[in-house]
Amino acid sequence: MNNLIRAEFFKLQRNKTFWILIGTITGLSTLFHYLIITDWWMMGNTPFDSIDLSELNGLFTFTTPIFFNLIVSTLAAFYISTEFTSSGIIKNQIISGNKRTQIYIAKFLVFSLGSIFVTIVIPLLTAIVLIFLFGRGDIFDFSNMTYLGRAYGLFTLQFLAYIAIILLLAIITNDSGKTIIFSILFTIVMYVLEKLAKPAFIEVIYENSIFYQFIEVFNFKMNYDEIMKSILIGGVSTIIITMCGIYIFNRKEIK
Repeated sequence: MNNLIRAEFFKLQRNKTFWILIGTITGLSTLFHYLIITDWWMMGNTPFDSIDLSELNGLFTFTTPIFFNLIVSTLAAFYISTEFTSSGIIKNQIISGNKRTQIYIAKFLVFSLGSIFVTIVIPLLTAIVLIFLFGRGDIFDFSNMTYLGRAYGLFTLQFLAYIAIILLLAIITNDSGKTIIFSILFTIVMYVLEKLAKPAFIEVIYENSIFYQFIEVFNFKMNYDEIMKSILIGGVSTIIITMCGIYIFNRKEIK
C-alpha cells in the first residue's frame, strides 16, 4: 500500500495540471486578498465579515462549490481520467498486480491531499502571510484562531466527501472533458437546489448534505450538537461515496 501511495505521489508531482493549478490559485488568492486588505475591492456579507474578520473575505470565494469545483474537477480530469482508454477500459499498467481496492484508496488519498493543498491550504496561507505583511496580524486572537480551526476542520471533512464525488464521476465518465462538464452540471444543480423552494422531504435531505454543511460550518455560533452532526454527515458521506467508487472501479474492464 505504501508503494502505491508513493507511486501516486510521484504521478501527481509529474502532473503539469497540478503545478498549473498551484500557480494559478496562488496568483488569484494573492490578488484577491491584496485587493481586499488594501480596500481596493469591497466584499461583504461573508461569514468572515460578520465576525470582524473582513481581511479574510477573499477566502469566501474558495469555499464556494461553484468555484472550487473548477479546481477539483480539472485536477481529476487530468490526473484520474487519463488512466482510462477512450472506451472506459482501465489501462493495464495502473493495475500492475495490485488489488483494485488498494489502488483506488491510494488514488483517493493522494488526489484528496492534492485537492486540499490547492483549494484550501494555498488560499489560507496566502491570506495569513499578506495579513501579517500589512501589519494586521492582531486579528488572529485566540477566539478567531479557534473559530478558524473549527470551521476549516469541518469544511475539510465535507470537502473530502466532495472529492470522493468528483473521483467517482471521473471513474464513471472515463474522459477528461466529461469529468469537468458533469461535475460542473452537478454543482450547478445543487446550487439551484439551495436557492429554490423545495418540498419538505427534499429540504430535509439537502439540510443533511455536505452542500448545506459547506455554509453551515462557517457559522460562528455552532453548538456541540451541530458540530457532531457536521462530523457525522462529512464522515458517513465520504465512506459511502468511496465504497461506491471502489465497487465501480472493481467492475471496470482491464485492457
